[in-house]
Amino acid sequence: MLHQATGISAAILAGGKSARMGTDKALLKVGQYYIIERITGVLRTLVDEILIVTDRPEMYAKYGDKTTKDIMPGHGPLSGIHAGLVRAAHPWVLVTACDMPFISAPLIRLMIRYAPDYDVVVPRYRGYPEPLCTIYGKGCIEIIEQRLTQGLNKTTRLYEDFRVRYIEEEEMSSVEPHLERVFLNLNTPEDLKKAQLWSAL
Repeated sequence: MLHQATGISAAILAGGKSARMGTDKALLKVGQYYIIERITGVLRTLVDEILIVTDRPEMYAKYGDKTTKDIMPGHGPLSGIHAGLVRAAHPWVLVTACDMPFISAPLIRLMIRYAPDYDVVVPRYRGYPEPLCTIYGKGCIEIIEQRLTQGLNKTTRLYEDFRVRYIEEEEMSSVEPHLERVFLNLNTPEDLKKAQLWSAL
């Protein structure tokens, strides 16, 4: 079984400048820290390696152990998931978005616990899987590459081809009471205001 800080990488998908936010979302501040700092601060206690998938490595190199660009670009987040899996040093990879300032250590520990027995461990929040807060095994690479080649870019359709452990809200709530915060993505200025309010609590 995987234990805390054993055999797992993290890949943060830092997709670049957001038109609605006017800057890279990872470099927005929530409270006193950039979002990328908040995420890596939590991940450092849980994983062996932090990889940042970005087309601007000069901006992010100091936040992770290494950076990489998309290997098969042009397919949205699935390109980033693929690059993270290929470049990661360890057999399991926690993939996370760069705009989730309240990533949860207890939830990630729960996910890590299930990883050895599945290809994918994915939280399901409000009825939908969260593909950018998911653990993928490196065994997923070949099928992801096939999907990218075929132009099948939807991350949620991936799960048809793998052994998946869904973690439902009831189980998540047993270790993390603030799921609304954990799964907040900062897509609009209003989302950022909400995050600022929560960070002050």
